[in-house]
Amino acid sequence: MACRFSKPLFQTVRTGLQRATSSAVLRHRATPVLAGLTIAGGAVYISYHDERVKYALQAPFLLHADSAHTDFRDDPKSKAAFRVDPDTSLSFPLDLSPTLATPSPPLSLVGLGVRKVSFLRVKVYSAGFYLDEQATQDLHHVEGWHNYTAQHLLTPPTTTPSDPLGAPQLSGEKLMENLFERPVAVAVRIVPNRNTDFGHLRDAFTRALTARQKLARSRGQLTEDDEQRITESIQTLKAFFPGQTVHKGKAVVLLRPREGGLIVEFEGKILGKLNDPWVGKQLMLTYFADKDVISDKLKEDVAKGLEDIVNRSN
Repeated sequence: MACRFSKPLFQTVRTGLQRATSSAVLRHRATPVLAGLTIAGGAVYISYHDERVKYALQAPFLLHADSAHTDFRDDPKSKAAFRVDPDTSLSFPLDLSPTLATPSPPLSLVGLGVRKVSFLRVKVYSAGFYLDEQATQDLHHVEGWHNYTAQHLLTPPTTTPSDPLGAPQLSGEKLMENLFERPVAVAVRIVPNRNTDFGHLRDAFTRALTARQKLARSRGQLTEDDEQRITESIQTLKAFFPGQTVHKGKAVVLLRPREGGLIVEFEGKILGKLNDPWVGKQLMLTYFADKDVISDKLKEDVAKGLEDIVNRSN
């Protein structure tokens, strides 16, 4: 019996198999994976051979012991596939767009990780990074991404030539900056691991943006008009957040749409929209900063997820 299913569904299954295999390598079990789907009364089986396992064993830079391990499950209520952060047991849908109030192209979960603060390493929240599904199909065409590996995002910038043409290989935050220069929708979904309030999140976002504004000023990248606009935009952003509690497990979403800017949502409701491309891009870049990164685990997991995407599209 022949069965057909959509490309996004196939990509979801294939991604799950790839990430599950990576976990198997981490646990030193190179066991072939077999997945079955029942669609329209028929069974579709996808056999996953050990070639990917062999590849992973030959590429140790893919394995980061501190990154979040894969845990794919299905939501019994919505039947939507999601992934669980093992550090907090908080779940993230594999496709974010159905949960949003803002019309959006399909947004695929690339990676997730916990944010810890203070010397006690308190687990404050888990965050998931989502990428426009259309962008995942030609990511290798973005400048600096033609031979991307996870290590490129995790390595500080270098000017050492590293390809046959003698051009320096981009690394670190600059890679993500090049990606965000394109009309690509991206989002960060933040889920507190304990009750907090919007004030804490608001202050963290505005501090990060103010610091990046100061850095851009010191580099001569901003005009006086830019400075005034950005300052006003940050003040507008602060007003988006109400004075109320954000309970554990509730989701705040920072969405940078294809046209740029920033949309903030909470549990499927829009808190505010900001039409400032600088703010939208820079707030996303804070999660991939070369120094003082918000969550090491998120950055590492996203780095590996992006490598999976590039390998599939090559």
